[in-house]
Amino acid sequence: MAFSCSAVGLSCMFGGIWLGDREVLEASGLENPVLCMRVCSLLMYVALFIVACRIARCRRIDVRLFLGACSVLGLAMFAAGALVVLAVLPQLPADCADRRLIGLAGLSLTKFVGAPVSVWLACAFALLDRTAVMRACALGMLGAFALYSTLSQAGVACLLGTIGAVGAAGLLLVCSIALCMAGTELSLRAVFRRASPRAHGTAFAAPGVVKRPLSKVLTPGYAVAIVLSAVMLGFLRNGLATGSAAGVDPHADPASLVALVALLAAALLWKDLRTEHVFYGALLFATAGILLQPVLSVAAPGASEVLCGLGTALFEVVMWSLVVWVARNSTDAFVAASAARLVAVVGHLAGTAVVVGVGMILGPSLQDTLHASGLVVVLAYVLLLVAQLGSSPQLQVPFLSPSVVVSDARGASCPAPKDADCGEGRPADVSRSENEADIDRRYWVEPCDAVADMYRLTAREREVLELMARGRDMPYMGETLCISRNTLKMHIRHMYTKLDAHSRQDVISIVEEARQLS
Repeated sequence: MAFSCSAVGLSCMFGGIWLGDREVLEASGLENPVLCMRVCSLLMYVALFIVACRIARCRRIDVRLFLGACSVLGLAMFAAGALVVLAVLPQLPADCADRRLIGLAGLSLTKFVGAPVSVWLACAFALLDRTAVMRACALGMLGAFALYSTLSQAGVACLLGTIGAVGAAGLLLVCSIALCMAGTELSLRAVFRRASPRAHGTAFAAPGVVKRPLSKVLTPGYAVAIVLSAVMLGFLRNGLATGSAAGVDPHADPASLVALVALLAAALLWKDLRTEHVFYGALLFATAGILLQPVLSVAAPGASEVLCGLGTALFEVVMWSLVVWVARNSTDAFVAASAARLVAVVGHLAGTAVVVGVGMILGPSLQDTLHASGLVVVLAYVLLLVAQLGSSPQLQVPFLSPSVVVSDARGASCPAPKDADCGEGRPADVSRSENEADIDRRYWVEPCDAVADMYRLTAREREVLELMARGRDMPYMGETLCISRNTLKMHIRHMYTKLDAHSRQDVISIVEEARQLS
């Protein structure tokens, strides 16, 4: 039930937000409404992140109660903003000096609801069982695009009208908040049954996870990955092409709806779905839609936009899974989710800013602007792919793999050694009565045993974990364990999946945190 509530809540939230944005932006009368909307969203998330940090320091406020109150307030502000844009703004004369200011104020009011609801949902997703998180992310986000595509079809849009579409958006947001509350409560009940009693006082505390400080989870490289995953949505919904033939929303195409339903079915049936699978599909659709646009515009008009729309949907799945991973693995899920969502919104703003910036350079030619900015986005994704290949356990790129630094039992730090003890030959600070075997057991064996028990690793995966935590490379591990390189890659891949880790440094960080806890 928690799985279903969280996934459907995510679909309702983004479907409602996008539907409301479409109607409000068309009626706002602003010069660059989408860019203004991105900036407003960024300011809302900055404010929420600052408040989250203050709440984390004082620890006197119930996070769920705070997010619930903010969500209800956001709904009221959404209704007020929509009323200003759709009812008050049309009554003003065209030459009114404050017309744009009032339109911007109404647009800003409608953007308040997204921040608390999305952060709350990210925390709810972080409570789900590890094996269900990725499928829930895929079903929820693809469901949001399918819902938005359904409500954007020509017949449905004409039937609803502007007022009906905004009302439907508000209803979807109400359903999202209700489902988020239900999903969080159901997840917490399951957590309390599985977690130790000392974890019951922590809001959004997921069991079976070694929590780490936010700085060790949301690293600069990881933040860049979130930004680049979110860029495609900002690029596709840039607002420059409104009213032109090129400005037709690709998700309003019936072919897009059919393809989204097919992707939903694939996500539902794919038991071992992982983030990299979705990333490769997103990269394929997006680059094909951008690079083949000159050919497809002649051979199959509209196909390029549909491919870009599918790539955008899959990139948003990747973005949301990365946000949930940050919230799940950080010591404070509320602060982590706020920070990760803030980074994602920066990506949305960057995607729109690329199109606007290229348009300012190239002038009024819309097609040239979209094509040139598309090439910039493709270049960014190629760089992300190269970086992903460099950190993947299956495809190692030697010159991109960072040198691993490990610490010995005496607290000294040095590069990954060829011998078992990187501090060999240095004077020992420990008591002479404590031999090296005891030090090794307490510093390496016990933390690795704790991690293996918590994440239910197999005996072989436990051995790989300890060797990786010690900073060993793949040839050394294969020789020590007497297994082939392909078998070792398989164990590493399975271990990464169970640990919910994305790199060797994540594995080392998990072991270090387990060592401190013990």
